[in-house]
Amino acid sequence: MMITQYTFAGENTPPNAGQLTMVHHSAMVENYNAIESESLRISLGNNLKGFIEGKGCDSCEVIKVIITPETKAYENRVEVPLKKAEARIGRNATVIYEVKTKRVASIRW
Repeated sequence: MMITQYTFAGENTPPNAGQLTMVHHSAMVENYNAIESESLRISLGNNLKGFIEGKGCDSCEVIKVIITPETKAYENRVEVPLKKAEARIGRNATVIYEVKTKRVASIRW
């Protein structure tokens, strides 16, 4: 699972015979990705900071993503206290994280 966003960049080129030419470039930017874990590996301190280690797929390398106090936790689509995520150690969960920063946006089960 990955969440993407289209981005557009404009490049102004010098005017040619009094005309302004605009060249558009488009690209797919991957903002978020997910780890779907059958056995969640999580470390969470009392300050609500920690990390999760997991794989995006069976053949993917293990990645480490960062839990912050801003991370949200959801049980059956209902937001619950983040501390409740510790009970998911060794159990299944989906972790959605920001690709660029490796910060966990949400933990869902």
